[in-house]
Amino acid sequence: MKPTDLNLFKQATKNIDIMARTSFNETISKTHPVYQPEKGRYWIYGGLGCPFTHRVLISRSIKGLNSVIGLTVAHWLMGPSGWRFIQSDQKLTDEPYRYDGGVTSTENDNSSSFKGFAEDIERVFIDGVNDPHYNTRSVKELYKKSDPEYAGGFSVPILWDLKTQTIVNNDSGEIIRMLNSGVFDELVENPVTKDQIDLAPEDLIPQLDEYNKWLQVNINTGVYKVNNATTQEAYEEQSNDLFNSFDEIETKLNKIYDDLKDKFGEDDKKSILSKFFLFNGQITDSDIRLYATMIRFDTAYYEHFNCNYKSIRHDYPFLHLWLQNLYWNYDAFKLTTNFEHIKLFYYKSFTKNKPKGFVALGPKLDMLPLD
Repeated sequence: MKPTDLNLFKQATKNIDIMARTSFNETISKTHPVYQPEKGRYWIYGGLGCPFTHRVLISRSIKGLNSVIGLTVAHWLMGPSGWRFIQSDQKLTDEPYRYDGGVTSTENDNSSSFKGFAEDIERVFIDGVNDPHYNTRSVKELYKKSDPEYAGGFSVPILWDLKTQTIVNNDSGEIIRMLNSGVFDELVENPVTKDQIDLAPEDLIPQLDEYNKWLQVNINTGVYKVNNATTQEAYEEQSNDLFNSFDEIETKLNKIYDDLKDKFGEDDKKSILSKFFLFNGQITDSDIRLYATMIRFDTAYYEHFNCNYKSIRHDYPFLHLWLQNLYWNYDAFKLTTNFEHIKLFYYKSFTKNKPKGFVALGPKLDMLPLD
């Protein structure tokens, strides 16, 4: 794209009232005037501790797009300018195209001790990586690089275009649907097509959209409402709302499991688990949205956010089995889950109620084995 064309595009996408933008909501398609599919052109910036980034990384992986869209992982501790990148001269080779962007995974449940994890620790490929393209220090710099007049928050994930050096989209839900659309299928040697895995089947979209809105209000942000409560009354009210919502999900999954048991037989656990998802016996973006919160619950929200009325592993057998199934049987879920980053992000970044920033030792195992 010529610089003049890019400037015209930027001008055209400004608010008609000449107000600075507060979000980015473009899409990628063969017919888009700017953002068209190309291998290696687009990049994800995000944090492994962030549940919204996690949604996108699962979708990127489950659709087989790791080799098409790169990934840069921010440090687990947000600084004054928000998410920050490690400053290092070490260069990534093919590492950005891994599940975890080159950051060592903690899939072996070894996040029980955090001695020596000071806020200023910067171990490249462990605590995060550098920005390989612009050597920026923070996500904020990327927002301002894309649009100097940007006036919103500096959130992740970011879907970035290396060609125009602009943000395409910063809404995780929209990015998931974009990755699922098939727009990148021709760029993958062995693509995971919509015939194989469709995270949002057309006939299910109204139902998924409705359920995703319910999840966002009651579950995904529900844990934050508990943590942000300023009175005992508000805390208990938000806690009751949260766990009542958990009860609804448990009831739904119990019914699904019973139906599958009737279909396959009680002893055929493999067949049951192969269809044990929220909708139509297949993984959808609703499973991904719920997983990103549930995988953080026992390890972070339960203790640090005072969401300790019940735990997933001890009080919700069907929700726990659903979570174990996704984690242990699908690499797209397991290998994008970094318990070390999750715990450090929450315990070190959310210190209003617990300012010393101590990281809880438990649970003894981040994820219990699937029998």
